Amino acid sequence: MIRLRVDDDSLGRVRIALSPLWETIGSLAILARYPGEAPSPYTRWAGTVRAGMPRELLEGLVEPMRRPGPPLFPPGAVPLPDPSRGTLAAELTELRARFEGAGADRLCALLRRYWDWAIAPHWARMRASLEEEALFRGRTLVVSGPEAMLEELDGRVLWSRPVLTAPYHCDLDVAVTRSQLLLVPTVFAGGVRLFHREAGVVALSYQARATGFFQVLTAPDRDSSAPDRLALLLGTGRAQVVRALEVPQTTTAVAASLGMAKSTVSEHLTVLSASGLVWKQRLGGRVFYQLDRGGAALLERLGL
Repeated sequence: MIRLRVDDDSLGRVRIALSPLWETIGSLAILARYPGEAPSPYTRWAGTVRAGMPRELLEGLVEPMRRPGPPLFPPGAVPLPDPSRGTLAAELTELRARFEGAGADRLCALLRRYWDWAIAPHWARMRASLEEEALFRGRTLVVSGPEAMLEELDGRVLWSRPVLTAPYHCDLDVAVTRSQLLLVPTVFAGGVRLFHREAGVVALSYQARATGFFQVLTAPDRDSSAPDRLALLLGTGRAQVVRALEVPQTTTAVAASLGMAKSTVSEHLTVLSASGLVWKQRLGGRVFYQLDRGGAALLERLGL
């Protein structure tokens, strides 16, 4: 368990940050932790990634993450998330500069190849969901304050002033004093909890809400010639609305993205919400909708 004792100054400096590299490390941890069949929601993704994965990636990245011994990433080598390094390439450049010892170039090359193999095909959807997560948490931070945002975090992250507690591979008690607290959402939180600190900054990963419908984010593109089973079940309009709710959106945003009348979208959302397929949450003067667990389960059942 990790316990962060956050002082008032640091509480006022809570921020959400995104990191393709942290996401990549989390995904490797899933493959390393579950050498057989990975649990839901990662089952299909892990099986697809493992099938035909180049041996060099297995031996150079996955196996070292699994076995005891020198860590794949030396302490302090993984950079903190930084908006100025918003791409994997930029983060790998920083990782290479921080890496002490031989093998930095090879490790970064393997990570690049792994990214292209396992993450890149789905990154557009993942990134969109993570960006919406950051916006959603940011709105809560501005409207209701940092404590309200911390109280709403998922993935067994608990806030009881002044302590933020989360599952961790070892017991760690950290005083966060006069520091910036970075919270890093990731859809691969089921593999590992990432924690890093350096002068004036403490960063902790947490489970993004999009993890609940991970299958949607990593689903293969639908064959346009095949029947749309979701549309057959719900009707074309509601099926389109369901697919639009991979990330939190307002009625107006959904209507604009689908080219539908706002009143039509509102009717669809009312039915879907009453059916337990989407949830809604008011934030300030706006109401956001997103797929609920029931909606994600339906898409998974249909193989979408």
